[in-house]
Amino acid sequence: MVRFIGLAELAAAAGLLAGLFWQPIGVAAALGFAVVLVGAIGFHAKSGDYAKPETRGNAMAPAILTIVAIAAAATLVLAS
Repeated sequence: MVRFIGLAELAAAAGLLAGLFWQPIGVAAALGFAVVLVGAIGFHAKSGDYAKPETRGNAMAPAILTIVAIAAAATLVLAS
């Protein structure tokens, strides 16, 4: 599973770069990356990683990157 997630993240990064030249692939990559990050937040929340107050801040990186990925998709859609 870890390798699949890593490959999905690499594909998303490549897709975002390709999206600079062909917008539909960039939008798909940004949305796919957002799905991976939402899944990461859900998985870690379910396993109890964010149960303690001192570890809840660890959820901020995936949450912020999810917002950035959605913003990238919206920007690519609105720019066309």
